[in-house]
Amino acid sequence: MALTGLVGCGIIPPESPAAGSLTVPSASPGATSSPRATTAAATPSPSGTAATPQPSPIVPPLPTPAKLKAALGKVSAKGIAATGTVVMDPASATVLTSRGDVPMTPASTMKVLTALAVLDTLGADHRFTTRVVTASDGHLVLVGGGDPYLTDKKSSKAFEAASLQELAEATAAALPERGGSLVLDWDTTLFTGPSWNPHWPKPWQAVYPKVTALSVNNGRKSQYVAHPNPPKAAAEAFANQLKAVGVTVKLGTSRTAGKAEAVAAVQSAPLTEVIGAVLRYSNNVGADILARQMALGSGADPSFTGAGKAVAGWLKQRGWWADGMVIDDGSGLSKQSKVSPSVLAKAISGMLITPSLAGVGQGFPVAGKNGTLKKRFDDPQEAAGRGRVHAKTGTLAGVASLAGYVETKDGAVLVFAAMANQAVGQTTAYNWLDRTAAVLAGCGCR
Repeated sequence: MALTGLVGCGIIPPESPAAGSLTVPSASPGATSSPRATTAAATPSPSGTAATPQPSPIVPPLPTPAKLKAALGKVSAKGIAATGTVVMDPASATVLTSRGDVPMTPASTMKVLTALAVLDTLGADHRFTTRVVTASDGHLVLVGGGDPYLTDKKSSKAFEAASLQELAEATAAALPERGGSLVLDWDTTLFTGPSWNPHWPKPWQAVYPKVTALSVNNGRKSQYVAHPNPPKAAAEAFANQLKAVGVTVKLGTSRTAGKAEAVAAVQSAPLTEVIGAVLRYSNNVGADILARQMALGSGADPSFTGAGKAVAGWLKQRGWWADGMVIDDGSGLSKQSKVSPSVLAKAISGMLITPSLAGVGQGFPVAGKNGTLKKRFDDPQEAAGRGRVHAKTGTLAGVASLAGYVETKDGAVLVFAAMANQAVGQTTAYNWLDRTAAVLAGCGCR
C-alpha cells in the first residue's frame, strides 16, 4: 500500500475525516480494489430536466468487532506473560477491539510519539545548523546544532545532508590569509543535563552513543562501537577535513562560544527526512536528539528530564495520554518508559488524518520490504502482511512491540498497536506481533 492517500498520504481525504470517509488505498499485492474507486451517483441539474453523474467514494467495509476479536484470539501468545493490543478505525477513532490496554514498556515504538511531537513543534522544513565561529581570543569554535546525521564526508543519502567536509571547504574559503596554527575548540552547550540516561544499562555505552549537540557519523566509530566522547571525535574529524583543504589547526578544548563571529555553516536535511531515517532504522541516539530539539522548540529544558516532560505535555494537549504513562526518554531504550497501546493507536490515527503530521508515517518500515521490517513477516502465517503493514518496531530484552497501520483485504485501513512484555525469546514475541498484524491484513472479519 502506498502512503499516498490518508490525509497527506492519499487514503483519507482532507475534507472528510469522519467515519466512513476512508477511500480505497493504492493497490498492493493481493489487493483487488483500484485507487480511489468510485460509483456514479445521479445529481439533479438546476433545471430538473437532466441528471449529471457525480462520483462518490466506495467506502471499504470495516471488520466486525466480534469477528475481529475472535480472529486475533487465535494467534498464539504462548511464552509472553503480558500482551496489549488495540485496533482502531482511524477515520472515526473508533476502537474495534482492545485487550490488555495498560501502560507497558514500548521499546522503540516510543519513537513514534517523539517524532510526532517534534514535527508538530518545529515543522516539516526545519533544519539543524552546525556552525564554525571565531571566538574573541581568535580560536575557531565548532558549534553543535544537534544534527543527528552530520557526517564526516559528503554523503549521497538525502537524510545526511550536512558534512564536516563541506563545512571545512566553506571555512577555508571564508578565513583570511594568516600564518601560524589556529586552535579549534568545540561547543556543545545547545543541550543540557547528562548525555547518558541513568536508566540505560552502563554496559550499553560501548554500543549506544551519548546524546550530545555535536557528534559525527551518529556518534559511532563503527556500526557497533560508540565514540566515548562524540564532541571531541567530531572536532578531530573536522580538524582532519580542514587540513585536507590547507588549513592547519591544533585541537583545543570544549567551551562556550558566546557571542562569536560566524565563519561558515552547514544545514541538515529537512526534519521530515531526518525523522524518516530515525524511524526506518530505529536510530536511538537520533530519537533522543529529536526529543531534545522538541524541548528546545517548546521552551523546555533540552535534557532527558525536560524532553520527557515536553513530549508528555504535548501528548496531554492532544488528548493522547493515559494514567500511569511515563516518558523517560525519546528512543524507548529505557524500560522506565510506559505507554498504553491505545495512546499509540490514537496518535497514529491522528497522524493519518492530520496533514501536518503525515510526514511521520513516511518513515514507517514496510513489512517484508525495508527498514527494521525488511526481514520480518517471513513465514506463511505472516504472508498476508507483506507490503500491507506499515509499522514501527520495538525491541528490548523480553520486550517487543509493533505499531502502525494496515490495509485489509477489503481495502479498509486499520491502525493497530501491539505490545509484548515479559516474553521468553525475541522470536516468540516477533511471531505473535507479525501474525497479529497479518490477521488484520488478511481478515475481512464480517
